[in-house]
Amino acid sequence: MPLALIILYPLLVHLSVVTDVPQLQVAAIICFACGLLFKGLQRGNKTAWLVLMCVCLIALGFGFLNITLYVLYLPPILLPLLLLFVFGRTLLPGQEALITAIGEASRGPLSPAMRRYTRRITQFWCGVFLVMMLWSIILPWLEQPDVWSWFTNVINYGLVGVLFIGEFILRKYLFPEHDHPGFIEYLRIVAQANIRH
Repeated sequence: MPLALIILYPLLVHLSVVTDVPQLQVAAIICFACGLLFKGLQRGNKTAWLVLMCVCLIALGFGFLNITLYVLYLPPILLPLLLLFVFGRTLLPGQEALITAIGEASRGPLSPAMRRYTRRITQFWCGVFLVMMLWSIILPWLEQPDVWSWFTNVINYGLVGVLFIGEFILRKYLFPEHDHPGFIEYLRIVAQANIRH
């Protein structure tokens, strides 16, 4: 349920832009907040409910002032920036690349070749996040919300999915001697990884 609410966010934002129904942008913000706060809301946590109430009031205020779309330009910039920071800081001297650390935490010490590969994949994801962030900064200046929305609410997520699956297949091809987990197990490993590293 929480994941479904979070996934609704880009879908509602995109739908609001292509159908020109700005109220869906407010609904998108509220759905996203509900997804993030779901466990606390389910437990009846007063803080979670208070935060949700504040988010609802702020989102409604954005809608009343007709500035919701301008606010929604920020997450597609800030999320790749955050991921770039999380992945990129593990590439600094003396640090272990994030994907290397996830691999070793889930399956023990990696071979030198696999360590080099996982470091390069960490660098590759940094490049992907940088490109996503840059086009999310540039596209609003074109004043074509439809184009911005296709890139930030559809293409970004599709690109990440295709690259993630492609990298999984490539890893099995390049390192056939390794005992690779199945794709579902691989997803579980990534989902349970401490990406704060």
